[in-house]
Formats: sequence, structure tokens, C-alpha cells
Amino acid sequence: MATDGIKRVDFKPQKILIIQLRRIGDVIFTLPVVGVLRKHFPEAKIDFLVEAPSDQFVRLNPDIHETLIYDKNSSWNWVRRIRKQKYDWVLDFLSNGRTLLLTRFSGARLRSGFKGPFSRKLVYNHLVPVSTHQYIVDQKLDFLRSLGFKGEPWKWNLNLPQEEKNWAETFLKKSGIQDPFPKLIGIAPCSRRATRRWISDRVIAVLRSLNRDGTKFILFWGAGELEFVESLAQKVGSSALVPPQTTLLQLAALIEKCSLVFGVDNGPRNIAVALGVPTLALFGPTNPISINPHGDPKQQYLQAEDLFCIRCGLNQCPYQHECMEKISSNMVVEKIKSMRCR
Repeated sequence: MATDGIKRVDFKPQKILIIQLRRIGDVIFTLPVVGVLRKHFPEAKIDFLVEAPSDQFVRLNPDIHETLIYDKNSSWNWVRRIRKQKYDWVLDFLSNGRTLLLTRFSGARLRSGFKGPFSRKLVYNHLVPVSTHQYIVDQKLDFLRSLGFKGEPWKWNLNLPQEEKNWAETFLKKSGIQDPFPKLIGIAPCSRRATRRWISDRVIAVLRSLNRDGTKFILFWGAGELEFVESLAQKVGSSALVPPQTTLLQLAALIEKCSLVFGVDNGPRNIAVALGVPTLALFGPTNPISINPHGDPKQQYLQAEDLFCIRCGLNQCPYQHECMEKISSNMVVEKIKSMRCR
């Protein structure tokens, strides 16, 4: 519950700041909060503080008044800027060192963040428990429920601009892939965290197996990942397409053209979920309960659930990365085939 007597029913904010600086998936998972806030406070000014390049997704939301791009090299300038705005509510969904500073000196009547270290008690006057046993969007909506909001339906509200859609269609056609694209599968094999990656030889085995029925693939990549995905494409052949460097919105437009996206826990897979594209994710240390939508048959996953250490959440494996090793290429192929037959 809120402290200082702050309740939704007795105080309607005129200015609200949402803070979710990074990462792509976390920013996307925060966007549904905006629509719920707008429904209850139609006249409020709702701003969103985020780092580039995730601001590209934030700008798509029509309920956001201003998208603020945070510069970590100007922390104190941002403290002054936020305080000058005189926000009534600051909802800090990141709750890290930088955002604690911004929230603490914001001057907002409601300063909300997730429960955690003692330092957060000195900053927030409204602390929200973290529950890993529910979907991450619901974890974020707990900010509002704990203020008196009832459980309500929400939507992603991620409508891509027509310019990016046209770009994706033109690029695919020039690459020999014609619309409609029923056999185009997006492949998102990369992760900056080694414990989330699958074995590259098994990725290749999956692509070669699916390629026998005419399936085409587009390999998604980000900073520092081009060489890896090009090596995969070379071993698969002409059916595997590696796009050029794209903006996030161009990447999203390519993802939207896919009949399915297969990969690990990463940004492209999360974008696909928000766009309603079917996905198959491989989870090792990740808890699928918090990262995979509940009850949505389009969003499937595989995990070696019989391991005692599964869902550990670690970024370094103290064992032999068994959680990903135990997922075979045959398991993935059969799962993808079953999803495509629905």
C-alpha cells in the first residue's frame, strides 16, 4: 500500500513521469502501463524517460505527451530538469542507482519504485513488491493496483509507421521473398548474456531441417552480432537472409512480416510478442512465468525443467550450461512444426 496517505481515489495527478531507461524488452513491457494511466487520467500529462534507441518504440504511443531521452553523461542536468517539471507522480520501473537519484530529487508527491535494498526506502514513499510468479507486464501494473486501480485489460499499442512497413516489404521482395510470407521464420539466436545462448550448431541443424519444406529465414542481429549470424547463414545457404543494419522500427517491421520468430530470451523475441507474432523461445536461466505471456497459445517455449538449477537467473553458469545443452535440435524442429500446423 502507499504511504503518506497517497491513494488514487483522493489525488488525481496532473503530471506523471514514467522511468524505464533501458532495455528494449523492459521498455516494451512498460508501455501497457501508459494506456491504463490514460484511461483513468485523460487530462494528465504523461512523460516517459528512456535511453536511445528504445525511444523509437515509446514515440509510437499516442498517450505519451513527451518522450525524454536520458543522457547518462548529464545526470545532474537531468535531476534539475525533472525537478523543474514539478511532476505529481514519478513511477520508476528501473529502480537503479541513476533513477533513484532522479526520483529522490524530483519533488514529486508520489515516488514509486520496486522493493529492494534499504536505499530504496530512503527514496520512494511507495514501494511495490516484486513477484516473479507473474508476467512482467503485470508486475509493472502492480504499481497501479497498489494505488487502488483494479485489474484491467491492457494492450501493447505498438502500431508501426507505414514507412517502416513499406521498407520491410520492399527489402524482402528485393531479396526474393514475396508477400504473403507464410514460410518466413525470423531467427533471433543472439544474447549479450552467454547463459541465454543456445548452441550454434543446433541452430544450424534446425534451419537445415526446416529448409527442406521451402522455409525461408531472416537472421536478426544487433551490435557486435553480425559476424556470428553471417557465419550461420553461410552454413545454411541462400534460404537464410541477413538484413543490413536497421533502426529498431525497421527491425520490428521485418519481425512483423514473419510467420514465427524462433530464438532465445532477447529483444527481437520480445518485440515479436508485442506485435502478436507467434514465437518459440528457448529458456535456460530465465523464468518463463515472468517473461512469457500466460495463456497465449501463440507464444511457446522450451525449457529443461527437470534440472534442479533451472530458472536460476544467473549470468554465469557454475555448471556446464546444462539448461541449454539439454534442448535438442529435434525438440525445436518438432515444436516449430506443431506450431505451424495450428
